[in-house]
Amino acid sequence: MRAPGSATAASDLGFMCHTGDLDWDELIDFVRAGERLGYSTFCATEESGKDAFALLAVLARETSRINLATTIVSFYTRTPTLLAMSARSVHDLSGGRFGPLGMGTGGIGFMHRGHGLEIERPLARAKESVEIVRGLLTERKFTYDGEWFKPRDFHLREGPVEKPIPIWLAGLGPKMVGTAARVADGVITNWLTGESLADYRGIIERSAREAGRDPAEVQVATLLMVCADPADEAALFAARRGIAFYCASEHYLHIADLCGLGPDARAVKAVWEDKDFERATNLVSDRLLEKFCLAGSPAHNAAHLRWLLEEGVYPVIYPLPRHDRMFEDHLGVIELAAGWVEPAVKLAAAE
Repeated sequence: MRAPGSATAASDLGFMCHTGDLDWDELIDFVRAGERLGYSTFCATEESGKDAFALLAVLARETSRINLATTIVSFYTRTPTLLAMSARSVHDLSGGRFGPLGMGTGGIGFMHRGHGLEIERPLARAKESVEIVRGLLTERKFTYDGEWFKPRDFHLREGPVEKPIPIWLAGLGPKMVGTAARVADGVITNWLTGESLADYRGIIERSAREAGRDPAEVQVATLLMVCADPADEAALFAARRGIAFYCASEHYLHIADLCGLGPDARAVKAVWEDKDFERATNLVSDRLLEKFCLAGSPAHNAAHLRWLLEEGVYPVIYPLPRHDRMFEDHLGVIELAAGWVEPAVKLAAAE
């Protein structure tokens, strides 16, 4: 993505959205705007919104320069062979602009309530999925004797891609981060802080070396939640609502604990589980907001972005929009974030 310590620009950033929040024409305009602003990658997530690969196929024909990626699609809801076929399809439609392919379990609520599936043996499933997808995309004939999938002497009709497509795993807890370091090209996280980055770096160092890999080959990426307007109470409420949603997930408590904010997050989680969502949102403390969301001054936000980039982390801008300004806030956030990297460039040049 970039070399640690180099000057920063919008081309060092990715961006995303919840695709169900915008209609098709708005999504096309949103991604085109990101392309004009110089972002390197649009990252399609998938939960209860639009099919990620269908969206990327459309965007492949509606854009000309920007990279198209997934962060994330579930490896429980698609077989590895279908994931490889989908990746190859967007790769071809976009003229080679697809990647990374970000995969993960999918959120607990999304999987349980949406698909009626249990998240069983996620580490083994992740490893098997990565290895099969990579094999199908890079080898002319591929066989794999897995626990779930056993492709035999199989190939994609178009053949392997000329340049390997990076595969990233979504990981929050230590075990999945370690799995990513052993088998994937990168790890995608959220709520990344100094504390959690140090924890992840240690895990990646150990796990990659155990697998005979160079830890530097494992890219760390993070979703970066952004408040649309910190001076507006409605925008701050929307930002707190986004944080409250993640506090309700067991997967995020490890990160809150690392930061000394476990009690704050658990207080929100308890009320959210009672379905009192407004009260849970109001319980999101200023400490949680400041730690896990860019909701400060432009100088503060630019400094945080610069820190991530100097650490070699790839930030994916994650707008937290007001419900009555959905499209406007999505555009506004990526415009703001593109502007925040300019002060970082000037400051780096002056030092």
